[in-house]
Amino acid sequence: MLHYDRAVETKRPVGARRIEVFSPKIKRRLTLFCRDAHDVWLLLEADPTVRTFCERPAYFEGEAGRVLDFWVEQGGCTKFVVLSTEDSDSKSLPPSVHGIKLQVLRRPDTIAYARRIENWAQILPYRTSFLRHANRRLQNDLFARLEKPHRLERIEAAFHPIDVSAVRAALFDLLAEGRVSAPDLDFAPLGLDTVFRRGAP
Repeated sequence: MLHYDRAVETKRPVGARRIEVFSPKIKRRLTLFCRDAHDVWLLLEADPTVRTFCERPAYFEGEAGRVLDFWVEQGGCTKFVVLSTEDSDSKSLPPSVHGIKLQVLRRPDTIAYARRIENWAQILPYRTSFLRHANRRLQNDLFARLEKPHRLERIEAAFHPIDVSAVRAALFDLLAEGRVSAPDLDFAPLGLDTVFRRGAP
């Protein structure tokens, strides 16, 4: 099975933004060139079934061709993801590239996950800040506490006087791993009323 872990060399498209981010999931920096790519990256970080991924992993055909936007390993399978603004791409692009399934994502596809994207944009800074100081004991204590669903406010109060940022980082690590879920994050802003529980929603 082909594995990709570094972006191919390519020039930034004329007029494109340059967005620098750090991925807690793959533990390295990424450079992205558009808002859509940034939103898809957040969705990949949010999905516990995504094991790993790579931005701009390869070209369609040769270095003069179009760049594939992401390679994703998910649930034991791999796929390439292409971001598109053209409806015709869904019909004109091949079903697979280099023997790997190709998925075309259009802007409406990511808009459908707008709330999840907004919430994970707030979650990832906690995970990134505490990446080198992940507290497994605190995570295990949080998991034990969530034998019953709890609101975020109640969780933070239960672990006082531990720093709130540390509690959130540990909780969000569990969320990213899929050990904890918060279905509210798909349709409501992250806040003190957000409910967390064990396991999948």
